[in-house]
Amino acid sequence: MKCVQSTKIGLSIVGFLSLSPFALADAPEPYPVKGQIIQELKVFDNPEGAIFSEDGKYVFVSNAAELGKPDKGFHWTQGEGYVSKLEVQSDGALKMVKEKLVTGLTAPLGMAVNPVATRRFPKGAIFLCSAASPLATAAGEHIKDAGHAQPAIVVFDPNGVVLGQIKMGFDSTFWKKTKAIATLPNAIGFDKEGNLYIADTAIGGAAYEPASVTASGIWMVPHDSIDPIANGWDADVHFVAMPEGGPDGMEVAPDGSVHTNTVGAVAGMKDPAEGGMYKLTKQDFMAGRLPEPFAKGLGALDGLVFAGNVRLDTEIKNTNSIIVTPPDGKPMMLMLDKADKKFGGPADIAVRKMDDGSYLLVIPELSATSPNNKDNAVTVVKLPANFDKGGQ
Repeated sequence: MKCVQSTKIGLSIVGFLSLSPFALADAPEPYPVKGQIIQELKVFDNPEGAIFSEDGKYVFVSNAAELGKPDKGFHWTQGEGYVSKLEVQSDGALKMVKEKLVTGLTAPLGMAVNPVATRRFPKGAIFLCSAASPLATAAGEHIKDAGHAQPAIVVFDPNGVVLGQIKMGFDSTFWKKTKAIATLPNAIGFDKEGNLYIADTAIGGAAYEPASVTASGIWMVPHDSIDPIANGWDADVHFVAMPEGGPDGMEVAPDGSVHTNTVGAVAGMKDPAEGGMYKLTKQDFMAGRLPEPFAKGLGALDGLVFAGNVRLDTEIKNTNSIIVTPPDGKPMMLMLDKADKKFGGPADIAVRKMDDGSYLLVIPELSATSPNNKDNAVTVVKLPANFDKGGQ
């Protein structure tokens, strides 16, 4: 597998890890309802995440700004990432409003919209994962000191005003629980009560000298703990460790369960599930318990969202596709009206139900070690109104 293919974030740290090629697995059977490609917008720098605003009028895209120098291996460029703001048009296409709405970010990845206001963060604020490892300066110099890493959840409003952050580095509430800093805060989500969930794939710690301890898993931050932690105080958090596989995508399902997936070998991690799908309850978080995967053998999974009750995952090892999993059904592959469309590392996707009952799916395409020339794509796909019912 070439470094410029497949990979997501950090997910593929392919250039960094120098992985050998993978054999392709059998592709899942086609999902019976096709998606229609509306737009391919090639104006981004390593786009990794997308999210709709609370009112659905805008889409925000995180430009992760990978170093783009394959000879230096995979790195995130410190301070060079940014968030773009686009407006959703009547036909579903996106129109750029502001290319660099929030700037000076390091490895901006997954995002989520706050559904329940806190005293500090209003309803509709956007929570963004940032500062993954390994790091490099803009000149390409590898950063060896983990003290320079500042992993955090950055919070901004739809106008781009930064409202604060939740630190996940040394001496944070998270570090005190696991004695590990977050090295790849990757995906984030909320439940209806406003509890916050964060997936840390936890790769990249070995790039520091000495190597930084990592803790791969899913965090739950109760709603009442968000403000205290943002203020620098200790507060209640819960952690479910995933020491193998590497959680990548993460989303809260309509029934309140928390779903995640594993990226495995593409991120240089052992993964017994070989691309597994997981479903956790609040009781699992209280007990720190990881249930068995309900599906596995899917390659390397990345982004994760729900279109109604139908789960959508991106796969970046074998097929570079969208995997569709109906409730109580088996995973299948999303087919498109343009059969020759090839995704370049589909990452943290976003989806929203439109007024006509259809779904708009936004797919950032992050290619690891791709230079930052503002030519990476975000593809917009329309899913018909009967998509979540299998066409029935």
